[in-house]
Amino acid sequence: MDNKKLSYVFGALLIAFGVIFIMSPKDVFESIVLFGGIAVIAFSVIGILTSIFGKDTGSSYFLGSSILGLILGIVLISNKASAVNIIPIFLGIWLFVSGFSTTVFMSKAGSSLTSMTAPITRMILGLICFSSPIIPISIAGIFIGIVLVCSGINIITNVKNEDIIYKVKIKK
Repeated sequence: MDNKKLSYVFGALLIAFGVIFIMSPKDVFESIVLFGGIAVIAFSVIGILTSIFGKDTGSSYFLGSSILGLILGIVLISNKASAVNIIPIFLGIWLFVSGFSTTVFMSKAGSSLTSMTAPITRMILGLICFSSPIIPISIAGIFIGIVLVCSGINIITNVKNEDIIYKVKIKK
């Protein structure tokens, strides 16, 4: 599959996940917490087993972090309600940092203001998510869904614009 088709698929997936976020944001957050907890527990168990049975001298250094990861995973699974309240804060930080870095990169590359809509929206929504103690999770989830839909549309339109740019006919 070429890059153009992958971009279309990725854009469509972002739009689909954005719609799912908009339709039921709290359920999506709870699913993310549950999946994250299971993944952290799995990686931690592997890390503990590697630390105990590993023959590498450096494997024992992973024991402490693996035990902490196991505790974190158990807390995430057993106490989804409080974990769901923490996720928008971390998500807000990530959205703001990724939006800011993309905006800086695109401004140095000389991109137009319309192509910088998605990164600027990410920065704004990152600030909104970061202030989640004030704003309910459902509203933060809806805003995240909007960002995902805008990002998906932006990816798809950028692929179409690249086709237009490269199909310029030159008269001889």
